[in-house]
Amino acid sequence: MSEPAPVASGRASSARTLQVGAGLVIFGLSGFVFLALSGRDLGPAVQAPLAVAWTILNGVGIGLFMPLEQETSRRVAQFAAHHPGRPSLRSVLRYAGGSVALLAVLALLAADPIATTFLGGRRGLLVLLVLALAAQALEYLARGLLAGTGHFGRYGAQLAVDGGLRIALTAVVALLPGASVETYAAVLVLSPLVATVVTFPPVLLRQWRQSDPAGGAGQSMAALVATSLTSQLLANAGPLAIALVSTAAEQGQTGRFVAAVTIGRIPLFVFAAVQAVFLPTLAALVAGGKVAELRRATARAAAITAGLAAAGVVGIAVLGRWLMHLIYGPGFTVAALDLNLIAVSGGLFMLAQLAAQGLLAHRADVPVAVGWSVGILATAAALALPLPTTTAVAVALCAGAAVALAVHLAVLARTVRAWARGLTPTEEAP
Repeated sequence: MSEPAPVASGRASSARTLQVGAGLVIFGLSGFVFLALSGRDLGPAVQAPLAVAWTILNGVGIGLFMPLEQETSRRVAQFAAHHPGRPSLRSVLRYAGGSVALLAVLALLAADPIATTFLGGRRGLLVLLVLALAAQALEYLARGLLAGTGHFGRYGAQLAVDGGLRIALTAVVALLPGASVETYAAVLVLSPLVATVVTFPPVLLRQWRQSDPAGGAGQSMAALVATSLTSQLLANAGPLAIALVSTAAEQGQTGRFVAAVTIGRIPLFVFAAVQAVFLPTLAALVAGGKVAELRRATARAAAITAGLAAAGVVGIAVLGRWLMHLIYGPGFTVAALDLNLIAVSGGLFMLAQLAAQGLLAHRADVPVAVGWSVGILATAAALALPLPTTTAVAVALCAGAAVALAVHLAVLARTVRAWARGLTPTEEAP
């Protein structure tokens, strides 16, 4: 295989975004199909533990394992800009194995409180959740290699296969008599495993197993994990907060709120295509010292993201409640105000995430984690507002994303100015 070229901007970056976006359309659709079919089959109350498990998988899982993709793609793109060889993956492989082992031990030691608090007392669902997290770790590691080496066609194919399998398997389960929460959860284990196996070329992994001239990535990974976990905690704070404060008789409220979040944040699925290409693109431009190109790439991504956010808010205001009833059924409904606020919070979160990607390209990982953490504090503070529970949670999501965006933009402006003057980003970043 030829040496990977640095990720380019302009037309090449747009083509890669489209390649990833094609897979994300199917993958994003699979989330709706999974929650919609299981919700219609099980009902809001019975589905609630499954909806929370789905939220944890997309919160804790992404928080822990998105760094595998980010660090691998970033190291590969930056290393290729200056060296003919390839960096080692041993450090990220150790992180992946250690994270999965830690999750398994935590689930074993705290099975009862975790299952009782979040999963309706279903310990079998907890086991399947841990297995799904392990499958997700493998999938994100593969995506990091594919993105860093420019294999965005395979990257998009992995997303498409994963999403296609989720749709097909969920439909099969929905047709089974007496399907259970655990049967649906098994879909979340099988689909990422099969998608990774059938789309990732083994030769690619073998070619990167050699000594690492740049040293280990332990410190970098630790900062990325803190960044990713805090961002996902902020992104998924709503469903988790509802699950914690709702009584047993109000479990249906949890299922309905998770459904509202998936509808209100539809643009986030599209934004993921921009995000997947944006980090390796900026990392290569930073490594090459291309100031003007970096600013153009950032402005273009910001315009796309702002457009997505605006379209999402308007679209949800007009069609949100109708779409929610169409997909999930008449039993799934929330106030129009809550749904609109969720859409606004999604737009703010996308913009904050974009600014965070710019900081990560400069390896300013700690300020990103600080921004997300301040956003979490703002979310927690806003939960105390004297509003109905679901409205208070929706307002809190907006407040947290807005605060995180403000912090990230302020630090990013200073970091880029310092880098453009020939300084290291950390000399000015707080």
